[in-house]
Amino acid sequence: MLTKILRSTSGRAASWTMIGFGANYAIRLLSTLALTRLLAPEVFGLMSLAWVLLGALTMLSDVGTVPSVIRSPRGDDPDFLDTAWSVQAVRGFCLGGLVLLLAWPVSRLYDEPRLFPILCAVSVMPVFQGLNSIAMATCRRHVRLGTLTVMGLTGQIVTTSFNVLFAWWLQSVWALVLGSVVGVLFGLVASYLWLPPYRPRLRFHRDAMAEIVTFGRWVLLATLFTYFGGQGSTAIMGLEVPPETLGLITIATTIAGAFSDLVLRVLNQVVFPSIARIYREGGDIGAAVERVKRIIFLCVLPVFLCISLASQPIIDLLYDPRYAQAGSFLALLALNNAIGTLQVPYQNAMLAAGNSRVHSVVMGVSAVSTVLLMLVGMHVAGIYGMIVGLGVGGSLLPFVASAYFARRYGIMHLKYDLMTLAPVLALYGYTLFKILG
Repeated sequence: MLTKILRSTSGRAASWTMIGFGANYAIRLLSTLALTRLLAPEVFGLMSLAWVLLGALTMLSDVGTVPSVIRSPRGDDPDFLDTAWSVQAVRGFCLGGLVLLLAWPVSRLYDEPRLFPILCAVSVMPVFQGLNSIAMATCRRHVRLGTLTVMGLTGQIVTTSFNVLFAWWLQSVWALVLGSVVGVLFGLVASYLWLPPYRPRLRFHRDAMAEIVTFGRWVLLATLFTYFGGQGSTAIMGLEVPPETLGLITIATTIAGAFSDLVLRVLNQVVFPSIARIYREGGDIGAAVERVKRIIFLCVLPVFLCISLASQPIIDLLYDPRYAQAGSFLALLALNNAIGTLQVPYQNAMLAAGNSRVHSVVMGVSAVSTVLLMLVGMHVAGIYGMIVGLGVGGSLLPFVASAYFARRYGIMHLKYDLMTLAPVLALYGYTLFKILG
């Protein structure tokens, strides 16, 4: 049964995911190349600060409606879907209002008056996203990613086109602001015109709410920790480095995260629903995790290593000399991402089994260790120390915590973990020696 499920559903869905990733990354690369020639590095730094607040509020209010639809036995029940959509919609309006309320204090915190109007403008984005059709979640539940992929790519093309058009016209940070808003609005309309029909109804069914809240309370706590360990790192960098340096780190993060995004999409959009189905049907999720770990070692690890080794030539090829320092950032960030993939299969298995509590504990470890080690690293060794702290706190220690819980539940596969970790740590040491000399 395991082989049949993984080969039929997952194989087809993984193909769509990789096709979508390849096209999406090509669009993003072309967009970045065009925008970096039209806009100054500080523009990307300013937008990173804006996304920090938006990302924080989004993650701090995530009650796991999409994972609930994916894993719940009632995930196709109209009452359950209406309740999930209602929770999502109310949350979107609340987020938009909070962004407006916090726009001025945040701009003062970073001593950047330009942030205030930017945040006011992007406050409409969570409202539009909250009104998206819940059919997006049901398509993921049944691993029907073809339509989602095409819709997502079209939205990416629309967003990129408007970003470049506005950048050519305005040559300011408002190009990215307006392009992003147009892209989110397009996604809202497309979710109803492109996906299976769904007529939204505001409804809060008691049993559905109870299930979503029970599962989602730990997801909410996990996303709270995820923000502090993930988006929170950008907030810390924004306080410690100037916008120009933050812009370079953002460029390096975009490139380093390209392949990582592909891996995470496959793990979250294909592997997670497949493992959830195996669990619902009484199968062995440990065997599924083992297969995923083997694929990570054989196919994923070599790509991360190549990106790290070729980091400086990549930056020199794609960008002008103003962005040269991003090469050394990219070398380390790619290795951070390689370590970060190791915990995801374990987390997918735990969530598929309904154990969102373990997920929140691991994200708590990530949050605390990331913040502490980034600050320590910055004050001991500067910006490179901060990036090392990000890797240890945001990737290595959460993996150790995930492996601990996986061992307790009998799904840990230490052999593949060590075989993946050894070359990454060796190259990490060599890269630091080369950079710090």
